[in-house]
Amino acid sequence: MMKLTRILVATDFSPGSSAAVDRAVHLAAVHGASLHLLHAFDVSAWHSLKGVFEAERLSIDPPPDVRMQRRLAGWAASLAEQTALKVEAHFGAGPPQRVIEAYVRAHAITLVVVGSRADPAVAGLGSTASKLVRSPACPILIVRGAESRSYEKVLSAIDLRKGSDRALDFALSLFPSAHHYLLYAFEQTLDPLRVSGFDNELIEKILGSMHAKAAAELEQLARSLSARTVHPVVADVADDVPARAILVCAADLPADCVVVGHHGPGAGNEGFLGNIAQHVIQYTTRDVLVVP
Repeated sequence: MMKLTRILVATDFSPGSSAAVDRAVHLAAVHGASLHLLHAFDVSAWHSLKGVFEAERLSIDPPPDVRMQRRLAGWAASLAEQTALKVEAHFGAGPPQRVIEAYVRAHAITLVVVGSRADPAVAGLGSTASKLVRSPACPILIVRGAESRSYEKVLSAIDLRKGSDRALDFALSLFPSAHHYLLYAFEQTLDPLRVSGFDNELIEKILGSMHAKAAAELEQLARSLSARTVHPVVADVADDVPARAILVCAADLPADCVVVGHHGPGAGNEGFLGNIAQHVIQYTTRDVLVVP
């Protein structure tokens, strides 16, 4: 079981990132983890804009980076006082993705929490979240909802291979009080069987046997995991392509959070979850936990 010790939450002070901070505060309180509040100031963008400001105004008002540092430090101090958590503020200069990734490596961060985009009401992902999930250095929780209560229903996409074990284990550790649901998408690929010369009756028997085997393995996994959870783990096999199966199940539950493994390119997994992770997080309306 993984232990959550250090949570990094990235903020640009937008409504979307404020929701991420609320979620990170809640998780830090539940797990007794330290909270690291980070803002990345893009120096190149500031240099391209500062020429349009009047020199007299710049001599009176502090520049944007100084104002942001003060605001970040004040927010961290306020959170520490309100929650009794250990809260650290970090101000980094550079593109947000690079600043976040460097901080994760330097401080052994357990979980990164980010907003889906500046305006959480807008579908899809913003540029920072999109870049982070392409090659995550550690688990990343993408927050869309504004509520910071504990998740009630968590859906984990399973491919019955070792690559998804880590994602599931992390989800169980991160959300111990939630109802956990496991979903395996059984995509019926008929063409290879037909090319091999099997008739339709034999194909149906082969697919039925494969489906039954997957369902039995998933049910056995659910029973073994239920010893670690407050509520019994529920398992289901969906006859559909993985991305659509996950999105439909997440909407039907409805799930508060969807968990996907991100194996990355060339991992030898035939791209089951690695290739669809970004598709899921682009189109679901739920929070998403991506675990490398």
